[in-house]
Amino acid sequence: MPSPGSIASVSKNTKRAVEQHEGRVTKKASPGRYTPATPNSTKVSPKWYGPVILALFLIGVVVILCNYLSVFGSATGWGLLIGLLFIATGFGFATRYR
Repeated sequence: MPSPGSIASVSKNTKRAVEQHEGRVTKKASPGRYTPATPNSTKVSPKWYGPVILALFLIGVVVILCNYLSVFGSATGWGLLIGLLFIATGFGFATRYR
């Protein structure tokens, strides 16, 4: 019959074995860990950034409409391509807006 002291040493060894992972003893993460938020001063876009995005979208739509309404002559693929490039540039700017 094992003595009470040996049982306590077995349970300590069992706890250690549970905490070990691939031969290393790992510490449990503290539940009170806090990551500070990024300051708002680093997240602000310039005031002109939003109107530029809207202007790029609108210019792209106007170029495409003018192309299909034959304002500049016959409708070509170049008018569509230029309009889509303005819209794509607007989307590119919009992904960087904060």
